[in-house]
Amino acid sequence: MSSDDWYRNYEWNAEVEAVFYDKLKRARSQRDQYVVIQASYLAESTPKVALSLIDEYFDTRKDQYEDMRAFWVQARSFMSLNQIESAMESFRLVLKREDEFPNHQSTVYVDYPYIVATQAIDLEYKNALYVLEKYASRLMFALDKFKWHASKALINLDAKEASLALQAAEIKSSDFRFHQDVGLVGKEHAEVIKVLIKIST
Repeated sequence: MSSDDWYRNYEWNAEVEAVFYDKLKRARSQRDQYVVIQASYLAESTPKVALSLIDEYFDTRKDQYEDMRAFWVQARSFMSLNQIESAMESFRLVLKREDEFPNHQSTVYVDYPYIVATQAIDLEYKNALYVLEKYASRLMFALDKFKWHASKALINLDAKEASLALQAAEIKSSDFRFHQDVGLVGKEHAEVIKVLIKIST
């Protein structure tokens, strides 16, 4: 086991838990971070454990530095449990925390609307569109632009936005000289692309 594998477990059982907490006892300044990172690795596979770890984080944290990431993990975990309303509230908390601490930013400004749009969570449509417009100036990577335009296309059935999303999906390299595969649209979006093609025509 490498030095950081102990808080990056994709599976959780009594043995893994025992090792994790044994190592965690020795952690000092980074304890909060380790708890949130471990929870992030379990958000899809064992979301109830992830939520328990996030609760532990909020109960024991020394400061608020990891709050944004903790709310993001919380949202993903609730989505895994199909607890949509709770997930949406956690997404809103991520954005609220980002507004309070502008130096701590994530991609939730496009991830949240994209989930709303692709999952057809119509009660969130109005807020999702508001979020897209509010944070539009952050757009940088092709993937972010794809999600931004795709979300608007799916919510409004907008052919122009669908075409712009498809253009972003066609980008094969980023503007970063040494990281040209960063922020590109992957195969996991293939089904959404099929829907966008229908909307665009």
